[in-house]
Amino acid sequence: MDKLMKLRIMSLTLAAAAIVSACPVRHSHAQAGLPVLAVAEIYYVDTSGEVIDQSADHRRRLRDFEAALRSDMAASGKIANAALECPPNACSVGDIDDGQLLRKAKEAGATHLLIGRFHKMSTLIQQAKFDVIDVKARKVVFDRYISFRGDNDAAWQRAESFLARQILDHGEW
Repeated sequence: MDKLMKLRIMSLTLAAAAIVSACPVRHSHAQAGLPVLAVAEIYYVDTSGEVIDQSADHRRRLRDFEAALRSDMAASGKIANAALECPPNACSVGDIDDGQLLRKAKEAGATHLLIGRFHKMSTLIQQAKFDVIDVKARKVVFDRYISFRGDNDAAWQRAESFLARQILDHGEW
């Protein structure tokens, strides 16, 4: 009986060790020295006064913009990604305050948090402000104000590529 109990304990210990080693470690990138960036949903305001409601297209373009940023950061090998735990369409600076976003970034294992806001000024002109915040120091370490012409997929993709290059070329990474 004693031998059977030892075998069960050893089996449980080995199973627990296998499960633990198979689980991803949330802070592994940060421990390796690689910055970990959480990209919050980007807030969008349209004051262009256009007759056509483009809100569905704007939401789609925002989510595509965010996904492309995450993809470009990870593909660079310079920055890893962390996912914020938020309900969909409720994780931007327009939805919750910076302090809550920083807490969510810290919980996700991020060393940095990207927040952004778009403002569609007219039928052709859009402006955007982006900040990357050091989660631990709680200070802005990168900021960009960009504007671009057009409200179509190509214009948004060019803006995303430009911002991604700016972030990756920033000296802190």
